Amino acid sequence: MEEGAVAAIQAESERIGIDIKTGVSVKGVSQVDGKLRVSYEHDGKSQSVEASCVVNGAGRIANVETLDLDAGNVAHDRIAIKTDEFLRSVSNPSVWVCGDALVTSPQLSPVATYEGRIVGQNIVEGVSVTPDYSVLPSCVFTVPALASVGLSEAEARKRNLKVKVTVSDMTGWFSGKAYAESVAWAKVIVDEDSDQIIGAHMVGHNGEDLIHIFALAMRHKISARALKADQFAFPTFSYDLKSLF
Repeated sequence: MEEGAVAAIQAESERIGIDIKTGVSVKGVSQVDGKLRVSYEHDGKSQSVEASCVVNGAGRIANVETLDLDAGNVAHDRIAIKTDEFLRSVSNPSVWVCGDALVTSPQLSPVATYEGRIVGQNIVEGVSVTPDYSVLPSCVFTVPALASVGLSEAEARKRNLKVKVTVSDMTGWFSGKAYAESVAWAKVIVDEDSDQIIGAHMVGHNGEDLIHIFALAMRHKISARALKADQFAFPTFSYDLKSLF
């Protein structure tokens, strides 16, 4: 995700007392005097911490291995089913795949629904449609939320795009003050040649909703100039969009 957004939410998390360590190798969890002790290695040193609760967020994988796919001549690597660009099995064209079994796309129910529509259209109308994941909003539901869509600044510059990058500190805005937030941050990335928004990233109240305005503009090629001309107001929050460009 965008480094600035991550830094903003990390700083806010640390402000309220959360100690964040990255690059940690957990060696084990044991019970000691009624508590849980997590032994880990960090910066080359063996350390431990005691807690009343330990949460492991290691993610998940699709249950592909138990589907007996070999019986249907469906190629897979025990984790993902191998498909072409139309979401069709590369080894059995009668089999189509959407959702978690793809693993190359985000494991989100709206994404699975989107892929299901593509599969249905290709089956009914003929093989012609491929998925487009370039404009896919996402959110980390922290408090406040971290929301993102499109390219990060680093990704845009790696592609040698000529971009205008606007970073906004929104803590002084009325909307931020109304929610008594100590962090409200946004970065909008615009392609200077086309005036198209190619990335938007924010940390702030209702960011999980506001990000869809940028996704809508990106999907339907609404220029940054056109979006900047409007002020959007919602029942629970308001942002003067022109201040974000």
